[in-house]
Amino acid sequence: MNKSLRRAHRGITLLVSVFIMALGFNVAYAKNMKKQNLVELMTHSDSILMGTVSKKTDGIQQGLPYTEITLDVGQSLKGTHGSTYTFRQFGLIAPKSMGDGRVNLMVTPAGWPTYTKGEQVMLFLHKPASETGFQTTAGLTQGKFTIKGNRIANDINNDSLFADVKINGKLSPVQQDLVKQAGGSYKTDDFSTLVRTAVEENWIENGVMTHEN
Repeated sequence: MNKSLRRAHRGITLLVSVFIMALGFNVAYAKNMKKQNLVELMTHSDSILMGTVSKKTDGIQQGLPYTEITLDVGQSLKGTHGSTYTFRQFGLIAPKSMGDGRVNLMVTPAGWPTYTKGEQVMLFLHKPASETGFQTTAGLTQGKFTIKGNRIANDINNDSLFADVKINGKLSPVQQDLVKQAGGSYKTDDFSTLVRTAVEENWIENGVMTHEN
């Protein structure tokens, strides 16, 4: 087998292997992905941002498919960020021709967040992966909250977001009403203020907000 054929074979093998892993994750996600509450989402987040999706592109990085999302940042609730924030998430927007007769079919896996230009979001983002730099939201679709009007909700309509969450500090009447909700959309300002306060005052680190189980 000549060098060019060996390189092509290795490339195909890599793509197939990653695709199989992605399919395996899809099945695992569908069967086992547990609902995460606010303590879990915040604990697993390196950045928490609010803003508007201004750009979405995709491509291949070192053989791995990605979607690149750019956010015009309105508020930075956790972490220090500029006026825009760009990150890459595993998976293409749509199947992509490789230019040699092959088509890369590895689109964003089922159960992962997708983005639309112009949508307003609040993102609880994991720390970027050490090797690829790829980044996605904590709890996948659970860590992406979409803002519509003055309401905010994640992909499962905030179900169980405050389940098993105990807050030992003094809450305003508005915050008390918020944490008592079993689910459904919240007022954006009320929710973002609670998250910002929890971050700035280190509620989780200081044991003010805890996971009861």
